[in-house]
Amino acid sequence: MNTDDAMRDWADMRMFLAIADQGSLVAAAEHLDLTQPTLGRRLAALQKRLGVTLFIRSGRRLVPSDAGMAIMDSARRMQHEMHAIRRSVDVSASGLCGVVTISATEGTGTEWLPPVLFAFKQQYPDITINLLIESRAVDIVQREADIALRLGEPTQPDLIAKRLVQIGFGWYASPKYLAGRPAIAEETDLAQHQVVGLQFAGEPPRVTPGRTHALDTTDNFALITNSPAAQLSAVRAGYGVGAISHRWAAMYPELERVLPEHNVGEATMWIVTHADLRHSARIRAVYDYLVERVREAEHTFTGASS
Repeated sequence: MNTDDAMRDWADMRMFLAIADQGSLVAAAEHLDLTQPTLGRRLAALQKRLGVTLFIRSGRRLVPSDAGMAIMDSARRMQHEMHAIRRSVDVSASGLCGVVTISATEGTGTEWLPPVLFAFKQQYPDITINLLIESRAVDIVQREADIALRLGEPTQPDLIAKRLVQIGFGWYASPKYLAGRPAIAEETDLAQHQVVGLQFAGEPPRVTPGRTHALDTTDNFALITNSPAAQLSAVRAGYGVGAISHRWAAMYPELERVLPEHNVGEATMWIVTHADLRHSARIRAVYDYLVERVREAEHTFTGASS
């Protein structure tokens, strides 16, 4: 098989796996950055070349046919090998240039990382940072990102994970909300106040992102959101008291910390990369820089400076 045939076969299998994983031509086309008509034509050409139908419709989804299921394992192995080839190329790349993709959550990714990475960009102008803001844990093995800053220890194999810092959360509110309202001397006093809460898919509303709290059953939610950024915005606007990370709150000095000796909860930040990619020059440069910057700012993450 010549190189052109090998690359066409991988492109076909990548298309096949995208449709199988996404369940529709529309979603698969978006995932592959193609148009739906283009993807439809490519699928039709592949099925004609193989002489089989690879997908059947089940309700609103496309699911693999018997013929599709027969090639699924081989396609997955091809995918694994192609990712291994890409990692090998990165390992051999000693130049400090190219793209490094970082995955991070709201707050860390939207507020803290951009200004922190500015000095890195001045030092390494030929490295481009691609910053992904994701609430889910991206798949490092599948190359969705090169580096991830995660809350919680990763479980995937073939990853390098370093525990960076324990992020502390405290009660914060705006002065205009607190003005004229009952004093808050202990947590039980919060029952007399409006609370800005979080609610994630399939879960009841809660006041903290990390652990169960007595106020999770309160009737005093002034606003509930699935976005920590929106939660912070609502607290700043004066909706009520909210459990905000100390590092994030430190960026808004107008916020007042309520019960300053009390931590509402904690979450551990990890930095994660693939075992192979750790030896890529550009990725190692970003990785080491992020570790150093987090360690320098540890007091703002934990709230120890308060």
